[in-house]
Amino acid sequence: MIKFFRKIRQRLLTENKFSKYLLYAIGEIILVVIGILIALQINNWNEQRKQNRNLRDLYSNLLLDIKADSVSYSTNLKELKGIDFLHEQLYKTGVKNDTTIVLKNPNSLRYLIYYNPITKENDPFIASKIINDSIRKEVLTYFRNMKDMDDVYSELNDIIKTKMRVYLGNKKMYKLKNWFENKTKNTALGDLSYDFINNAELIALSKEVEFQQILFEASLKIVNNIDVLEILITQNANLIRVIENELNKK
Repeated sequence: MIKFFRKIRQRLLTENKFSKYLLYAIGEIILVVIGILIALQINNWNEQRKQNRNLRDLYSNLLLDIKADSVSYSTNLKELKGIDFLHEQLYKTGVKNDTTIVLKNPNSLRYLIYYNPITKENDPFIASKIINDSIRKEVLTYFRNMKDMDDVYSELNDIIKTKMRVYLGNKKMYKLKNWFENKTKNTALGDLSYDFINNAELIALSKEVEFQQILFEASLKIVNNIDVLEILITQNANLIRVIENELNKK
């Protein structure tokens, strides 16, 4: 093809047909420009396809992380509500003197939920990689909700570790035998089949003012965690819906 155009140029020059040569040269330049534009368009198209494929992979991986968080949050919420119920029982026995109460799982008084969302841990800067404004907005809101949850969880963590557990230990509430003879069992909150905190002794402890003050702080933080977690769960569901809608687009 190049040789063909070269022969045309040489023939026009040898025939002294400068005007025709000039028109030919302009036409050749236009053809070259058109070729470059087509090549750029093809390159842009390929880059766009690559970007779209990368974005779909990004959304797919993000969706897996968010769904994993959703499962974890549901477990967290169930556990927090179980602890909140125990706090209510202890208030009724300690302050209301309700003698009909039978404490359910007194061990959970010292329990701290395992809150560890993986979305932010896997990619804390994922929002900056998302070009879809609506999805990026939902991701940023989700991250702000996680930050709120981090804060209230940190406060609960402090109360349980530095106050409740220490206080129960100082009061000699832990039954060493019950622990060591059963520690090989599943110690998840919902699966404890033994008590290393005695039910009757905890009821008696619930009537002490010092314990009631710690119970107040713990209950306050548990309720805060429940409230913030429910907001986080709602935003988690919103984000799942938005991403799934995007991935379902053809």
